[in-house]
Amino acid sequence: MSLLDRVLDLIYPPKCKFCGALVEKSSLDPCPKCPPDLLLEGTQSVVPGDHFARCVCAAQYAGKLREEVKRFKFQNQPGHAKAYGPMLAKTIRFYLPGAYDLITWVPVSPETLKSRGYDQARLLAEETAKALGMEAIPLLSKVKNNKSQSSLEGANQRWKNVKGVYAVPDPAALAGKRVLVIDDILTTGATLEEAARTLRRAGAAQVVVAAFCRTPRE
Repeated sequence: MSLLDRVLDLIYPPKCKFCGALVEKSSLDPCPKCPPDLLLEGTQSVVPGDHFARCVCAAQYAGKLREEVKRFKFQNQPGHAKAYGPMLAKTIRFYLPGAYDLITWVPVSPETLKSRGYDQARLLAEETAKALGMEAIPLLSKVKNNKSQSSLEGANQRWKNVKGVYAVPDPAALAGKRVLVIDDILTTGATLEEAARTLRRAGAAQVVVAAFCRTPRE
């Protein structure tokens, strides 16, 4: 840890990026106070899709982690991606070995990027790709500034809300390639299904997806 980091830890006591608990020093790993069931395993980690072959998830979007992911996404905490990316990479290595040639992400709209200041899915994808020894590249663009999925209730509203919101500016970049798409949260799967559908129609040979966390099954 650098001298600057130590000084910052004194001024701003570090918190766990997974449960929000105060910790002695900054870390990118879950702390001892994190719940033992933080990570998903087995069938809870893998979700089949229609337009994607499978989706893998690292953790459950619940409890203290839910609050930290919301801070990452909405409350100007882009540094959380440095902790979440390597964890998601471990899940991808285990459940999706050799299943992709390219890594990309589900982008936010230009309007959201301007107001938020960063694209959390891009940061997550970049940190995940780095941990996998690859580079995340932009393959999708968001062409409609639709409502936030988190503001909607019910799967039907969510599916309608994302219909036709993505485009592929350069189809030649993915033609015949297997693509891994990364996003932060999986709820109904509507966003990732639409992203995968758009990529497949543009020429991707296969699409697999990974989300850092998933909403608990009812």
